[in-house]
Amino acid sequence: MTLDGLLNRRNVIAASLAFIAVAGISAYFVFRRPPRVAMERYVPSSALAFVEIDSLSDLVDGLTDTKAWRELAPVLGLSSQIRQIGLGADLMGRTGLGPTEAVIAARSQYAIALTGVDASTGETDEGPYINFKPRFVLVAETHAKPETVAGLLKERALLIAQRVYGESVVEESRDHHGSPLMVFHGPAPDRVLVAASAGSVALIGNNSEAMTLCLDAIAGRSPSLAGDETLKQRRSSVDRDASIFAFVTESGVGKLAELGPAIIASRTQASPDRASSFADLIRNVSKETVAGLLYAAELTSDGVTERYLTILRPRVAESLLPAFHAAGSHSSRSLSLVPRDAREVTVLNIDRIGELPERALKQIAPNLDIVAAVALREFVISFRKQYGFEANDSAGDAVGDEVALADLGDGKPRVMLLSVRDKARLTQFVERHLGQDGAAVTDESYNGTEIRLSSIDKHGAAGFIGDYLALGARDQIARMIDTAANGDGLLTADQFKRARGTNGPIVTFRLEKDDAGRLMLGISKLTRVTDGSPKLLESEAVRDARERLPMTVASTEFRDYGVYSETRSAVGNLSWLAALLGGSDGDEEEM
Repeated sequence: MTLDGLLNRRNVIAASLAFIAVAGISAYFVFRRPPRVAMERYVPSSALAFVEIDSLSDLVDGLTDTKAWRELAPVLGLSSQIRQIGLGADLMGRTGLGPTEAVIAARSQYAIALTGVDASTGETDEGPYINFKPRFVLVAETHAKPETVAGLLKERALLIAQRVYGESVVEESRDHHGSPLMVFHGPAPDRVLVAASAGSVALIGNNSEAMTLCLDAIAGRSPSLAGDETLKQRRSSVDRDASIFAFVTESGVGKLAELGPAIIASRTQASPDRASSFADLIRNVSKETVAGLLYAAELTSDGVTERYLTILRPRVAESLLPAFHAAGSHSSRSLSLVPRDAREVTVLNIDRIGELPERALKQIAPNLDIVAAVALREFVISFRKQYGFEANDSAGDAVGDEVALADLGDGKPRVMLLSVRDKARLTQFVERHLGQDGAAVTDESYNGTEIRLSSIDKHGAAGFIGDYLALGARDQIARMIDTAANGDGLLTADQFKRARGTNGPIVTFRLEKDDAGRLMLGISKLTRVTDGSPKLLESEAVRDARERLPMTVASTEFRDYGVYSETRSAVGNLSWLAALLGGSDGDEEEM
């Protein structure tokens, strides 16, 4: 090869490398996402809570990659092309190519700021009820030019208001420190929709005060949640690569405590006195102990991993650690008595669990004020009394380290299984429990096992099955006796074996998988593939697909700063979307 040829070849190579480098750098800048911002900067520090979705395209992409989607989408007729929506939206967001609204939706980060809750209570023939009216603002960081955001919001806000309130909506213009507010009134005077923009941020809410609070936080006129120490210190404990993140502030916890009694009264099936006692406990103790709640949901190919963290005040968290010390063994042998078709079971493996109530009371009470301490003490006394324990009785030596609570899916209260250390002493407590309120106690032999029965239904029955004491209804205990005899309990089920590997002191296994079915049914109705009839979930193909989904496994442990829980499931809390998508019935909703 001549010198000129060699030089020409080198020039071609150099030019090619330069072109590749320039193309690569250009592609990096063209296809990279807009820089992410901390959405808590746009939420006022006085907010009760906020929820953040960093990317809708990632959320859609993650959902369509889950096992629930892969199993249920084909049998419900959902097109495989739907899985490309997330990829397409992400591409539009990165390149800016496509309709303006679609590009902005794909690029945006979203947050919902909850600034207050109005509640009204009442009672009907069916029982007490409570109605909530949250005051909230949807905040979208669009990463677009301010004039683009303002123009688009002006065009679309009226359409949104008309969609919500009807054609009779009335628009009113206001100003807040130079920021124009569009306020739309519906037929009811207390129902409004408010829209505003601040630079690249678009805001839509249902309350004018909530809107101005967010605008002040964005402008720096008032503090935002970005300065919240609990959020700064503990977010990383739950948010590792989350598609959804939520934070309930200390003031939000206080609001929940105020509303707790009404919520419990409207939803519990317990007696009014017991419901009231529990409500008082929640209200008084939570104010003294809880400093915040964090939540994050991460979508994986298996399903959804959710992490919860209840931040406790330091003195309370430190006192709880010894009270809930995990037992050395996590055999969960009680699950050999639980039928495989049970709905849910929670296993507690805690050292000397029989004395846990009084031990927890002793550790926590000194850290509470007098009102909360008395409420906790009365609750513990009432709880122990219903199981036959007097004030000075202790089951610490009579009960082992394992207790299980199982929902057998029969519509009855959960059955309790206690590992037995001293059968004679536990028998005394059983007699007191069954004989409360003057009830007569009788014996019945079932398949070689003695069942003790109370003449008062609410006190149920009891039976010793192997190394466990079962407390529940008579037919529930009979089912567990049969399960143990047949050796076909949950402990030996293949699905349960695949779910093992979680060894926290408190572990819950939930076998019911209706949530995934309802969510996918709602999506099929939204895309008009089906009419959303629940009957579709009973088809053999759908039932088989649901059986292949993983069971829900939740583990709870106590740390020196709070209570941490991690749940692995098919769709997690995304199941609440089913109601919004109309997957709960087969009738089309009127718009």
